[in-house]
Parts: sequence; C-alpha cells; structure tokens
Amino acid sequence: MTLSNEMRRLGQYFLEAYDDRRVAVIGIRASTAQELAEFHAVHQAMAAEQQQRLSEQAGALRRDTAAFLGESATAHQAMAAEQQQRLSEQAGALRRDTAAFLEELDTAHLAMATEQQQRLSEQADALRRDTAAFLGESATAHQAMAAEQQQRLSEQADALRRDTAALLEELDAAHQAMAEEQRGRLATERARLASDVAAMRGELQADLSEAQRLWGGFNLLMRQRRAKKPVAPPPPPPPVEKVAPPPVVEVAPDDLTAIRGIGPRTQQLLNEVGIYTFALLAESTPEDLRKVLGGAARLGKVEEWIEQARELART
Repeated sequence: MTLSNEMRRLGQYFLEAYDDRRVAVIGIRASTAQELAEFHAVHQAMAAEQQQRLSEQAGALRRDTAAFLGESATAHQAMAAEQQQRLSEQAGALRRDTAAFLEELDTAHLAMATEQQQRLSEQADALRRDTAAFLGESATAHQAMAAEQQQRLSEQADALRRDTAALLEELDAAHQAMAEEQRGRLATERARLASDVAAMRGELQADLSEAQRLWGGFNLLMRQRRAKKPVAPPPPPPPVEKVAPPPVVEVAPDDLTAIRGIGPRTQQLLNEVGIYTFALLAESTPEDLRKVLGGAARLGKVEEWIEQARELART
C-alpha cells in the first residue's frame, strides 16, 4: 500500500471517528434533554398532584371551617393559621427538595459533560500523537527509500557508463581491425589489378608486334605485285593450341543473413572471400573465419554460425 493510500485511509478513519464521537455527544445531549424533560414532567405531575391535594385539603378545610364557623372564630383562626403554617412548611420543603434535586441534576450533568469532554480531549491528543508519529516514520522511510533508490540509480548509471565505454572500445578496435583488413584487401586488389594491367599490356604489345609483322608482309607483297615479281607468301604463324576452359558450375548464393548474428556487412565480407552458400560456410573453421573477418568476428559467435550453416545446408 502506498503512502497516499495509507494517508487517505487514515484521514477516512479520523473522519469516521470524529463522526462517531459527534453522534455520541449528540446522543448524550438528547438523552440528557429527555431526562430533563421527564424530570420537568414528573415535577409538574407532582406539583399538580400536590396542588390537587392542597386543593382537596383546602376544600375540606373550607368545609370544616364552614361547618365549625359557628363554634369558634378563635379556633377557626388558630386552625387556619396552623393549616397555613403547615402548607407553608410543606411548600418550603417541596421547594428545597426541588432545588436540591435540580442542583444535583445540574452537578451530575456538568460532571458527565466534563468527563465526556476530558475523554474526547484525551482521545484527540492520542490521535494527534499517533498521527505525528506515523507522519514522522513515513517521512523517515520515504527519505531512506529515496536515498536507496538514488544509490541504485547511481550504481546502474556507473555500470551503464562502464559497459558503454567498453563497448565503444571494442567497436573502435573492431573498426580499426576492419579498416586495417580493408586496407590490406585494397592493397592486394591493387597489386592484382597492376599484375592484370601488366599482363594486358604484354598481350597488347604482342598483338601490336604481330600486327606490325603482318603489315610489313602486306607491304612487301604489294611492292612485289607492283614489280610483277612472284613473291613467296609469308610463313603462317604457329598454331596456337586451344585449351578448353573448365566447365563453370553456377551455384546460387544463399542468404547468409538467415543465420543469427550475421548481418548484411558480415555477409558482404564473407562473399568477398568466396563464401556464398551455407555449405561453404559449414566447411569453414572458426580460425579461418576469424582470420578473414578480423574484428567483425570478435563481435559474433562464429562457432554458432557454422552450426547453423550446417543445419541450413542439410535442409
């Protein structure tokens, strides 16, 4: 899992945890409001019941008072005062009990809210510490990975430079060997061409001498005819023995580039030394190929060329 996916998952976890806590706080507030509403309803019911009782007692008291009005005004006032005192004490006790209950309820509510707030604050602090630790570890791991990747890239680049330099050196050496071999081949061809030109000059000189001899004989014959003297004809030239040329067997050249490792340039070099077919290449030896190909042979596997040529020659 990548760092971005991990951070998205962690952020989603934070949002879900925050939503869960917010829902929990809302639930606590709703339950507290419901309890307060129930308490107020109970309080109102108790007050109504007390009022009802007081009303009933007052009615009874009025009836009793009305019944005993005639007996004694002083007794009636004393009873009324006592009843008033009793009602006042009961109302005062009820007010004190209600105030104490409300105070206890407010204290419990504040304690619950404070405890919940403290718990949420502790969880948030722990979450912040875990997030900071995770980010620090991720940054350290990322830096270590970046340094390791940089080291690998540097090593690969150095190896590539070394391989490139070695390949350039081999190519330069092969190029020089091929150039030297090409110069030797050109010198050989130049010498052969000079020899052929010299031979052709000799033949041309011989033909010219023969033509001069024939022309001298022709002039002598013409002078004799003008003088009307019979002249013996010149002796015929000695017969030239004709030798039949050897039969020429035409062999269709093969496409040597069908062999893995032989390109058009290598095929041209092989053709220049008389290797045109798979069979001729199969009859060659690795030493002969390295000798005639020079630097080009060092870049290829001549043994495999010969094996492939044998297989292709048999097909």
